[in-house]
Amino acid sequence: MPRNLWMKFIKLSLTTKLIAVLIILITVPLLLISFFSYSNYTRSIQNNTVVYVNQISKNILQRVDQYVSDIKRVTGSQIYMQDIQVSLAKPDKSLDDNRKLQDFTKGLNSLKNDTEAVYIFDKYGSFYYATKGDSMRDDIVEQVARLQEEVKKANGSSIVISTQKLSSPTSGSYYFSVARELKNTNTLESIGMIIFDSNIRVIADAVSELDQVTHGQTIVIDDRNTVIYDSEQRWISTNLDNNPIVRLASGSEGRFHYKLDGRNYLCTYATSEVTGWKQIVLIPIDRLTEEAKSTRNVTLLLVALLIVAALFLSIWLTLKLTRPMRDLMRTMKQVNKDNLDVQFPVKHSDEFGILAKQFNSMIRRIRNLVEEVYHTQNRKREAELRSLQHQINPHFIYNTLEVIRMTAEVKQDYEISDMTYNLGELLRYGIIRGTEAVTFDKEIEHLEQYVTLQNYRFSKDIQLEVTVRERHVHYRMIKLLFQPIVENAILHGFETKDDDCRIRMTSEEDSSYVYFMIEDNGSGMDEDTLKGIRATIQSHGEPSDRSSIGIENVNERIRLHYGPQFGLRIESRIGSGTIVTIALPAVKEGEEENI
Repeated sequence: MPRNLWMKFIKLSLTTKLIAVLIILITVPLLLISFFSYSNYTRSIQNNTVVYVNQISKNILQRVDQYVSDIKRVTGSQIYMQDIQVSLAKPDKSLDDNRKLQDFTKGLNSLKNDTEAVYIFDKYGSFYYATKGDSMRDDIVEQVARLQEEVKKANGSSIVISTQKLSSPTSGSYYFSVARELKNTNTLESIGMIIFDSNIRVIADAVSELDQVTHGQTIVIDDRNTVIYDSEQRWISTNLDNNPIVRLASGSEGRFHYKLDGRNYLCTYATSEVTGWKQIVLIPIDRLTEEAKSTRNVTLLLVALLIVAALFLSIWLTLKLTRPMRDLMRTMKQVNKDNLDVQFPVKHSDEFGILAKQFNSMIRRIRNLVEEVYHTQNRKREAELRSLQHQINPHFIYNTLEVIRMTAEVKQDYEISDMTYNLGELLRYGIIRGTEAVTFDKEIEHLEQYVTLQNYRFSKDIQLEVTVRERHVHYRMIKLLFQPIVENAILHGFETKDDDCRIRMTSEEDSSYVYFMIEDNGSGMDEDTLKGIRATIQSHGEPSDRSSIGIENVNERIRLHYGPQFGLRIESRIGSGTIVTIALPAVKEGEEENI
């Protein structure tokens, strides 16, 4: 899809392209700036709100912590009065002891306005209480055993008991409790238990202040995920282990986003160090971003007006600036209709003016070239006629050799006839076909004719043995690669040898390379001569002697035609002969060379 759009864009006119590019360059940055500004502004509002709400939440938790700490101090200090301890520890209490303990309980209940009730239990089953409504809760006796076990585990420290519903004949409100085990200060023996019931409005008043700021909801839970208080008072004293909001509020403090009843909320939470209670505040994001949305709408309106004005100006400038180019295109179309008698008027010295000057110069040059080509064509025809005349000379030589061969045939001198025939074929192979590529079998056919002539020349019996692989017979190569190497073997390798002169040719293939090995059983070369020839081939310099001219020429032709990775490799030893390996690309007949 993007490629198709790009191809369509490429086909548009330059004016259209410029207008499109300007639209993109103006519109996209402005929209991106507006988007990022709005996003950053919204994010900043959320961050600032989180900081502010966290501060208020911590203040609220500190107020609750302060209240609970005060209750804990009361439970830990007032009861250390010796006469109270003595009265509470007696198994059989007098009326004076009971009155003293009851008055002490009423005094504790009056210390805090939000204290709903105070209960003091001795270890003999008796208890004393004081309530603001003169009625104790119905379940206090049933819960004593459980509470005694919990305070005993605290080992003298106060414990905070989560919110419960106050069940009494006259009240149905919620409360939370602080309890402590009472011990003899001298013997540290347990002498009873004290419980403070506090009205939940201690937390409700603080949460109400927070909700007025956030316009959201607040949930306070204990360390067991039981709700101490929530703004809507529908989850109080309910365990929320499986609630997703509670699960997301992991750790001591943090924030996250949550969607509840189709509305997005920014949730923050913090944990009290005194009670271990966690306060989760749900802030509706739409209320946070109301001001940001208003700012966004005004910004988008201004951006839209800027875009319209910028686009109008861009289109006008584009059409104005590209007008000379359109005029030049119309002039070029006239030239395309073979009208070379046109000139583009130069009005300015800018880029279009320079282009117009060059165009006019080009038109003049084209007119001159047309005339020059006309005259060149005439001269070319004359040169072709002269070339046809020069071709008569090679044909005269071939025809003359053929007459000599036929004369030798008539006189039954078959040796001269064969020599003449082979010489003529060598000339045709080397001259008429030029330097085009041939197949291996054509090259071997030429090589066999060459060896036949050399046997006549030196009166030797030089044996040429070709045992290449069958598929290599049809591989293509540039011509006249093998003859110089064989010639070098005959002239230098067999110089002192009259019989048993053998030249063997084999082939191998490796990946995309094919290797032809030419091996003779001549006299070979010493190490110094071999190093000199190798150095000449590698350096592409002048050959060190005439014996290496043919080899260096073959190596250079291979490298020039196929590339530097191809060429010759020479191995030789005195008295054992020489092996020349030719590395060529594996190109079969009918395939194109990719070198």
